[in-house]
Amino acid sequence: MTFSRIPKSRILVCGGDGTVSWILSSLETLHLSRSPPIAILPLGTGNDLARVHGWGGGYVGESLLEILKDVRDSYTTMLDRWDLTIETDSGTKKVKTFNNYFGIGADAQAALDFHRLRENKPELFFSRMTNKVWYAVLGAEDIFKNSCIDIPRRMTLICDGVEVAIPDDCQGLVFLNIDSYAGGINLWSGGQYPEQIEEEEESWRARNSSVESLHNFGRRKRLESMDDADAPDPHFIPDSQLLESILQRRAADSSCQDGMLDIVSIKGCLHLGQINVGLSQAEKIAQAEKIEIWVDRKFPCQLDGEPWGQGKCKFTVSKKKDQGIMLHKADSKAGGVASEMINVLDWAEERGIIKKSQHDAMTKEFSRRIEARGIKSVSSKDNLVQLGVKSMGKIGAGMRKNISSLGLGLGSTAREEEHFLTYEFSADEKVNFEKEDCTVM
Repeated sequence: MTFSRIPKSRILVCGGDGTVSWILSSLETLHLSRSPPIAILPLGTGNDLARVHGWGGGYVGESLLEILKDVRDSYTTMLDRWDLTIETDSGTKKVKTFNNYFGIGADAQAALDFHRLRENKPELFFSRMTNKVWYAVLGAEDIFKNSCIDIPRRMTLICDGVEVAIPDDCQGLVFLNIDSYAGGINLWSGGQYPEQIEEEEESWRARNSSVESLHNFGRRKRLESMDDADAPDPHFIPDSQLLESILQRRAADSSCQDGMLDIVSIKGCLHLGQINVGLSQAEKIAQAEKIEIWVDRKFPCQLDGEPWGQGKCKFTVSKKKDQGIMLHKADSKAGGVASEMINVLDWAEERGIIKKSQHDAMTKEFSRRIEARGIKSVSSKDNLVQLGVKSMGKIGAGMRKNISSLGLGLGSTAREEEHFLTYEFSADEKVNFEKEDCTVM
């Protein structure tokens, strides 16, 4: 707890995704005003969180001093975290938290078999490569079993209040928070895009055509009196429109901070293996904020690689209130420029120029914009101030007035020294925050 009181402290987690999850959950219990951000030295098997944050798929003997420099120069990014509530017929509830993905079906069966074998014969698992070989062998075994071939008949999938059909050939559903699965497989970004497959789109609409007549999920607001029964409801959205919106999201990019999960279907372990080597694609189903899955028999499940067998139940997936604060490794050419933007925000908060809520909002917006632009690092040639100002533009005119009144010129006399960018502030210069582009006045 001592280090939690040190300003600008950062955490380097040496381990796999499970260790990172444990640290995130531990920080959550401390109820800190602002948790220290987390960097990762990947020592696990899959290391999917490390991959999506630029830290690589495993430690290969790099200099520890260089790793610490990378941690220093990394920039803050946000990570959605999710609660999985499991409710059985007896009324018992259990809540599990995940950061990466949740899977039901064939992929989880392989993970469950892997887990059981490792528990019984740990001497067979002595390296990341060996672990992957065993995982492949156990997955191949399930190809002949087809243990999850009845998923379309045994599950009901509700996305944001609307039932979405499960493909007839589905043997596994995976709900992704990050676009890296089982050691770097890009199930969503490498999946089938609806606009490329017109016949598939028509099939989806046909399969879901009866959903609206069969289910009404309360899209009307509660009536104040019977006098309002015949009045048109401006808030009413037909389920067909909601379904169309959900399906259109399949063309959207994956993001670990947009408040949505990416849902894909796989056709079994063989299909997953083909996806891994680039011979096939996962089928995109939808993106959703809240998900319900009704299951009427026992199926294998896995949460961030931790498997178990789950009987008849209802799953509810919802986003946790607070996001995890992560560190993304900056490109070697960036020289910590992106992290300098966060330092500017820290500087402004310490001097009372902005409030904590404004600092947090701008940090999230800055992180979102970097991700949306497909930039994993910001080079020194980019107009970092312009990107930051656009982020600030989301927060409100009051904050812009506070900064402008102090006469700060961000980056007007910036210089680059040994791959580090240093900002000097001039009292006689002001930044025009009202325009979309950053201009010095």
